[in-house]
Amino acid sequence: MGIGFGDDEVGVLGPLLVRRGGVVVAVTAPKQRIVLASLVMAANRAVSSAELVRAVWGDRAPARAAHTLAVYVMRLRRALGEPQLVHTTPSGYLISLPHGAVDLHRFADHAAHGALAASAKDFGSAVEHYQRALDCWRGPALADVPSEALHADEVPALVEEQLRVTAELVDARLRLGHGAELVPDLRRLTARHPLRERFWSQLMVALHRADRQADALDAYRQAGTALARELGVDPSESLRAVHHSILTGDPALRGPLPSGWAPVSQLPAPVGNFVGRADELDRVTALLAGPAAVVAVCGPPGVGKTAFAVTVGHSVRERYHHGQLYADLRGHSTSPPLSTTTVLGRFLRALGARPDSIPADEAELVRAYRDRLRGRRVLITLDNAASAAQVLPLLPDVPECSVVITSRNELAGDVGAAAVRLDVLRGDEAWMLLTRSLAPEAADEQGDALRELARLCGYLPLALRIALGNLVGAHTTDIRSYVDDLRGGDRLSALAVPDDDSAAVRRAFDLSHAALRPDAAKLFRLTGLLPGPDFSAFGAAALLGADEATARALAEELASANLVQRVGDERFAVHDLLREYAAERARAAGDDLEAARGRLFDWYLSTASDVGDVLFPEVRPARGRADLPDARTARAWLEAERPSLLAATERCARLGPLPMAWSLVEAVGGFLGSHGHHGGFLNAVRAAGDAARAAGDTEAGGVVLAHLVAAHRNLGDLRAARDAARSGNPVGRAVWLLAGVAGVVALDVGELAEAEDRFREVVGASGELAHARCAGLIGLGAVRLARGELDAAEALLREGHGLALRVGAVNLAASGADLRGRCRGARGDHPGAVDLLREARDGWARTGARPPHAETTAHLAAALCLAGEHGEALRTAQRALALVQELGGSPRIEADVHNALGLVQRHLVNPEAAVAAHLRALELSGGVGYRHGVVQAHVLLAPALLAAGRRGDAVRHARIGIGLAGETGYGGLRQAAESLLAALG
Repeated sequence: MGIGFGDDEVGVLGPLLVRRGGVVVAVTAPKQRIVLASLVMAANRAVSSAELVRAVWGDRAPARAAHTLAVYVMRLRRALGEPQLVHTTPSGYLISLPHGAVDLHRFADHAAHGALAASAKDFGSAVEHYQRALDCWRGPALADVPSEALHADEVPALVEEQLRVTAELVDARLRLGHGAELVPDLRRLTARHPLRERFWSQLMVALHRADRQADALDAYRQAGTALARELGVDPSESLRAVHHSILTGDPALRGPLPSGWAPVSQLPAPVGNFVGRADELDRVTALLAGPAAVVAVCGPPGVGKTAFAVTVGHSVRERYHHGQLYADLRGHSTSPPLSTTTVLGRFLRALGARPDSIPADEAELVRAYRDRLRGRRVLITLDNAASAAQVLPLLPDVPECSVVITSRNELAGDVGAAAVRLDVLRGDEAWMLLTRSLAPEAADEQGDALRELARLCGYLPLALRIALGNLVGAHTTDIRSYVDDLRGGDRLSALAVPDDDSAAVRRAFDLSHAALRPDAAKLFRLTGLLPGPDFSAFGAAALLGADEATARALAEELASANLVQRVGDERFAVHDLLREYAAERARAAGDDLEAARGRLFDWYLSTASDVGDVLFPEVRPARGRADLPDARTARAWLEAERPSLLAATERCARLGPLPMAWSLVEAVGGFLGSHGHHGGFLNAVRAAGDAARAAGDTEAGGVVLAHLVAAHRNLGDLRAARDAARSGNPVGRAVWLLAGVAGVVALDVGELAEAEDRFREVVGASGELAHARCAGLIGLGAVRLARGELDAAEALLREGHGLALRVGAVNLAASGADLRGRCRGARGDHPGAVDLLREARDGWARTGARPPHAETTAHLAAALCLAGEHGEALRTAQRALALVQELGGSPRIEADVHNALGLVQRHLVNPEAAVAAHLRALELSGGVGYRHGVVQAHVLLAPALLAAGRRGDAVRHARIGIGLAGETGYGGLRQAAESLLAALG
């Protein structure tokens, strides 16, 4: 202790310790120590007599426990001396101590300063503060305090904090470049806490930096064994990611180590002119000061729940230095509520999870999300929730994280939250909101009118802001006129916004609507038809049947009136309450809603088809138009409109027109299937499939099924892809689409006879359609290449590739170049392979198809290696790894990347790194049923093991490779394994 915080010091982080005036005070009676420890744990806060009784006696309190407790307190006061520290309160007792006199407080202060320094990247200062925090501990907390209740209720949280700060200290030292010197401490920490994956992760990095790669990989195996034995679970995604980085020799592990965590702030911008709510803000911020706080904010629509939650989030963000997550769950919107899988996927991506590691199953998503949050201080804001069922999977299970929920419904009891209800503003608060936003003289000259305006708006924040939209910049006499109009606005009282009992609010909306020019008013009404969260000027033009310039001007007019909000670049969103009001006004006004919706959905489909023609002409060949957008513009439009397109698809699948659902899937399927949006797209595909079945359209059902197979493959679920491919009976154009993707899946899983049949089916069904013939020829060439029949493969691939180039099938052309390059490489023409693979890589870069871009980059790395360009090969392999991790790959593609990386490492004379890379490829491939990856990993492992001096293991893997290649028909791989085995004798 002895740091000098005044005359009085008390310690609970170890044996109970009291110093007064520098002299140790002995408190020897066990029950007095319990009372003193209980008071110190809550220093400067009252502790009820009931809490103290439980701490002293547990559930076996004597009949006169309160009287006996008073005696203990009296004796404690005598022992502690003057001036008195322990005081009586109406409900119990309180010990008064300077903040710095309690070791627990000093520990928390230093830990908080360490976290702030770390977030500012001042890791030297962070190390100093974290070490000072840990120096406050003199042994096990409350070591000599014999209270079962305290050891059950208080000590575990203290230990958790101690371990968290220990881990933060190690992280900071790793960020400073430390390595070998940390190993002994981390060995002790993992031995004492074998289920704490963070310590294992840090030990692996420290060992790696000490050039002890084998020990680092062995530490991962030890961690996996401990987790499996004690918990029956596998290592978390974060621990697997470190293992993966060590396997691949990620150079980032050698330098100042990134934390593995990207602090993220998804909170919307602070709300301008936020007023009032002081009591509620104080209550919520106090609640968030405790561990694992969950706060449910409820209130009527338009009361400002979102603004309140955002204000809270910004006020406490320093406490949550690892990040702030935010999601609008759309629980009370005309758009479909966000699904649990969608929200969790977004959160995981925001928290730095690799897209290909994000599972599709909801239960696995929840586990991955909670694993990712473990040991981190993150604030999660769940806005606009509909029900407890929507919220519960999104709640973390770690004490460091807190949650703020907003909803029109009272959810607190159902989700275990503290309830905070928001009502309308007080009169003075509403007046303040108005006067802050209007001209200064308005408050002086029209104070009474503004108070009446606030009353007529029902003191509801949304209504007040709508009124302000009409009054900002107005002359003071206009305020009186506006108030007179609002006071007499009963003409539309029948228009009740759902769950809104305030006719005055509707009158405020009515006046805003009435103040608009007719065309702007019509656009506002039609926004109630929007399926997605926002819209562009082009979407507005479609709703109105007007030109884009006119629609843009009208949308800006609505934004100026606060009836829509500007979001992003030239996009606009509508508050859910206003959207409901707009829809009701449209019905009352007699607008032709079906015609407007038809124009909007036709625009979605027409534009989606145009951009799909540019990016994926193979799915539905272009119609020879000259006004199609360029690829960059096409991708940007699809990215911006993706949520609306998916929402429109699901809406049409439910409510019609049914053909629109599958037509939208077909138009955007190529893009969404290759740009990392697999999860959301999968839901839309399933909805479109339901629509096709309901309509009895077999051809449409087959087309959608082809997209479903591709979506499963892109998600890495080859078994689901294969099962789906075998479930359909396609007709018409769907025959070659489904056969093509089914053939690719059959190639992956080692069913080459089926793959050949499927690709022959594509060629047979192609007729005059050149794109289909390209796909069939390239697929048949891929089968021949896999069998090792190189002459036949080269002929088929040359023909298919040439045809693809002639007809502008950009994706098939890239695929053909890739396969031709691999075929050249198999013939030993490695420079020729490099040229073709570079052509393929550049083609994927132009289309923006990210997973095949990563795959081709891996093949290019292998070709460069075999061409003798080892340095360039390593850089290319690392680039492939970055692509597959950061841009949305799959376990299947990542396995190919690791096999290429292993090949490169072997030629760089790093046999252990090569072995590790191939083992990782084997693990990934086996996990998803990717048999080609499995066979290739065994075949490449053999020479890597031989180079590492493990001849027996090399022979074993060569034999396994020969056996599996014989079963699957991968003749080229079998020949390579047989050649090695023959050389080994």
